[in-house]
Amino acid sequence: MGLLPYFCGKDCGGDACPLLAEVEAGRVVGMHHNPAAGQWIRACGKGMRAHIEHYSPNRITKPLVRRGPRGSGDFVEASWDEALALVARRLSEIRAEGGPGAVMSIASAGSTGALHNTEVLALRFLNAIGGAVHVSGNYSSNAANYALARMFGASVGESGFDPASLAFSNLIVLWGANPLEARLGAELPSRLVEAKKRGSRIVAIDPRYSRSARGLGAEWIPVRPGTDPVLGYALLYEIVNSPQYDHEYVAERAEGFDALVRFVLGEIDGIPKSPQWAAPICGIEESMIRRLVRLWWQDQPVMLIPGYSIQRVEYGEEAFRLTVAIQLATKNSGKLGASSGSINNRLPGITIAKMREIPESIPSETVYSAKVPVLRWADAVLDPQQYGLGKIRMLYSAGGNFLNQGANIQKNIEAFEAVDFAVCHELFLTPTARYSDVVLPAADPFEKEDIGIPWAGDYVLYKPKIFEPEGMARSDFQIFSELAERLGAKEIFTGGKNESQWIAYLMAESGIPDIEVFKQSGFYAMPQRLRAGLDAFFADPASNPLQTKTGKIEFSSPLWKYEMARFWEQRNGAKEDNAAKEDDTALKGNADPKAPKKGQGELSAGSSFKLLTPKVAEFVHSQRGAFPDSAKKACVHMHPEDLALIGATEGAVLSIWNDYGAVLAVASLDANIRRGTVWLEEGAWAEPENGLDPNGSANMLTSDRGTLESTSCIMHGIKVWIKLPPGARS
Repeated sequence: MGLLPYFCGKDCGGDACPLLAEVEAGRVVGMHHNPAAGQWIRACGKGMRAHIEHYSPNRITKPLVRRGPRGSGDFVEASWDEALALVARRLSEIRAEGGPGAVMSIASAGSTGALHNTEVLALRFLNAIGGAVHVSGNYSSNAANYALARMFGASVGESGFDPASLAFSNLIVLWGANPLEARLGAELPSRLVEAKKRGSRIVAIDPRYSRSARGLGAEWIPVRPGTDPVLGYALLYEIVNSPQYDHEYVAERAEGFDALVRFVLGEIDGIPKSPQWAAPICGIEESMIRRLVRLWWQDQPVMLIPGYSIQRVEYGEEAFRLTVAIQLATKNSGKLGASSGSINNRLPGITIAKMREIPESIPSETVYSAKVPVLRWADAVLDPQQYGLGKIRMLYSAGGNFLNQGANIQKNIEAFEAVDFAVCHELFLTPTARYSDVVLPAADPFEKEDIGIPWAGDYVLYKPKIFEPEGMARSDFQIFSELAERLGAKEIFTGGKNESQWIAYLMAESGIPDIEVFKQSGFYAMPQRLRAGLDAFFADPASNPLQTKTGKIEFSSPLWKYEMARFWEQRNGAKEDNAAKEDDTALKGNADPKAPKKGQGELSAGSSFKLLTPKVAEFVHSQRGAFPDSAKKACVHMHPEDLALIGATEGAVLSIWNDYGAVLAVASLDANIRRGTVWLEEGAWAEPENGLDPNGSANMLTSDRGTLESTSCIMHGIKVWIKLPPGARS
């Protein structure tokens, strides 16, 4: 068969990366870069080993029906007729007794594409039969989305930056961004490497000296976890006090900016947010903060790339208000080689038609569509009245692993144990699958024809169906079609088209000039059009207003008051170990609906640290079923002096715990992290017993308390205790 176009379609920060699958004698023997994509848009190592996952002996290839207790992994194989009949019967019974609100979708984007998007297909199926409870928002960028939408309004989709414009950048600031691992688009990593070769200065603001920072030779500013807003206040303090600051320029483009400036200058609370004030809180010397501001003025244009990590913290919304404010105040927004401070994937790309969540044949207003914040899905199951819901009796998962990847795993397990029935589509027996009643084997990317829509970029991809599904596996579209047929809604769900017909229809409705050429190469890109986000607005705001109420960037925050400064001062490094517990701070605002009454941290002595839970280059979240060892051997990465502090050496198994759970993890030395901070990569599969997970799953230690404004996840800067267990060898 030779070389066939392929893309992964994983929700990894690339989503659609250009690859070729080398097929010989009916097997994929290797993966290659697709030369049609050119030198910049490139796949990562995960894509290059996609064929290894395809041939994994751990794949689920037959329907499974639970026999033992939930979580036991005790299943029996079933025929498709038996499995689908059971799912359809339980769906019918539960909906007949409790209505559509008795079913909750916890589907996610584990597989992406114009047609085979697992989250969209699951919602479309449930909507076709009358609706269900959905989750709103996402775990990825919810706090940033909230803040950016309020600043840019409907223009937020044009506020990003073009990676190609890095060719014009003199200073690149990676603020909590780790693009060589977390990607942020398939083009950004190679453009950053080229910018470094060209001589651009790169600065990394991060508690870790990440792989990206090291690989790009970045200057490291080791901010204390979760204090990025404090650093932002201090930078803005220096900026607005600089002679270069142009108040009139800002006033023409922003509404409410003066209120932020008053807070930063201390006019609201009497506490100037100066570098002197910020230094002991964020752990950075005053001179470093002032030097960074000088670079911001001197080395323009400045490309500020904010990572998603800085909004996965307490008050994460504020971090993105400040990245936008800093770029605006230094006149970097709207310029090639610079950015607006927004998320990277906020520029229009090629028009691509996609499958819709609500079938075309039914009016959207007729569909039941109650929603709960994604962070609170488990709490909605356990306490539905709090969300105005009736009892949720069924969970439906496709393309997701909510039990493991959602915050507060112990509560997530309670939620699964509380429902009458749970079903999931899967390739591997994940923690979510283990707690389900029926597991339906899903086709993988090699087994589905689709159109690839990138995370960020002005291109589109195609891949044919290279193989028939392994064993008895079926595509999600086929599974939902057959379930819909049993429930009398097949025509509604499918729209009268099969998969091939849908692909042809979506291509015809998209902005692809020559479909046959596109299908042969697997790649089509728009002619190069160097862009800066909202460049017309920033150049002439009066003639090109934003789609906001005032036509300007709108700044507002509930945090610009005295209590906020007091909160941050409690984070003073010298006082940190004795600071008030989070639940006792002045700005509670969003208390955990079901918080533990007594923290495990109070029960046993240990040294306290701030925990980070980053992504790594090797894996996409918890998609580790093809490599089971990686799901069970998490390492906790610590500074050598911190490891010595607790009397342990590299390779020791350490206990890590807080109010929400406990894990075991293997100690790993990492001199590229600030003292007092540790990191545990997210994605290991939890198998807890009595609140202790021996595999080191990070979400055993995260809570669903959420951020104040948007109920978004807090996955970094988490307080934990660590010790060498009694009797353990160091």
